[in-house]
Amino acid sequence: MPFILLAFSNKQDNYLEYLQKETSELRKILLGLQDKLEYEIISNATTDDLFDAMTAYHYQVTVFHYGGHADSLYLELENRAQGIEQFIQLLKGMANLQIIFLNGCSTQGMVSKILEGIGRDVAVIATSTKIDDQRAFNFSKAFYSSFTQENQTLEGAFEMAKSVLESTDIQETTFRQSVPRRTGDTPASPMPWGVYGNVDFAKKIQLITASAEASVKLLPGSLAEFKEKVTEQITLGELDEALELAKSKFKFNNDILVQIMSRWSRYKNNIKRGNMLAGSTSATLEENQIGNVIADWLKGLDEDDWK
Repeated sequence: MPFILLAFSNKQDNYLEYLQKETSELRKILLGLQDKLEYEIISNATTDDLFDAMTAYHYQVTVFHYGGHADSLYLELENRAQGIEQFIQLLKGMANLQIIFLNGCSTQGMVSKILEGIGRDVAVIATSTKIDDQRAFNFSKAFYSSFTQENQTLEGAFEMAKSVLESTDIQETTFRQSVPRRTGDTPASPMPWGVYGNVDFAKKIQLITASAEASVKLLPGSLAEFKEKVTEQITLGELDEALELAKSKFKFNNDILVQIMSRWSRYKNNIKRGNMLAGSTSATLEENQIGNVIADWLKGLDEDDWK
């Protein structure tokens, strides 16, 4: 079963308003998935806390997430900075680790040392610049809301998380084998977050995998059958099933579908958080509107899209 270890540090002398919200929202997302994954959250993490948790869960952890102040050479924990060399030693002891998400400022500077130090395939999500507290919260929340869905890939979740950013930030998704080494050598895209490591490995990572056999059975053999099936699901109010079927065919290669799924994800999160009451007039209206958007998308599909 996947295991996510999350560590947060929020020093009072440089307090991040949205970091507490990030901790709370990620806990809510993970809380409803206890039959599919395990997790541990360390709030106000110290160097001892990090050592104890990474040692105790060394064989279980699939994803390590850090949120808080950072730089290219350290994580700013509650009691003192955790240097990159000591951090790498802890990471090396985690045999099943696949993803390291460093959601702090300018963490890209750590990536080459991490990849070289671990010496096996892992995906590192890091930032190339300083990032605003609220944007870090929004990106992290959107990423995990998507990545904790069945059969979602790291690439798909990364694409979904981009939808919460300003258009000037998302000219290009950054998946790279390694990071720039020369001073001032930065990615061509202003996208602050990037995914580094073996690109083919990173893109295909899944956190929660449904039955492959069930997925194959769901996929119709022609565009006409596909449209008929999805239309039937919309009519029955089975939007989760309709979007899952659409995703099984088109993955995240269709921009309109990505936008629809992002809107549906936000709707479900609003229901889960209590911001919208399930079955209320506003909830029903939103479901109907999303259903109409899916139907309009279906009408625009042709045989070239289906190939």
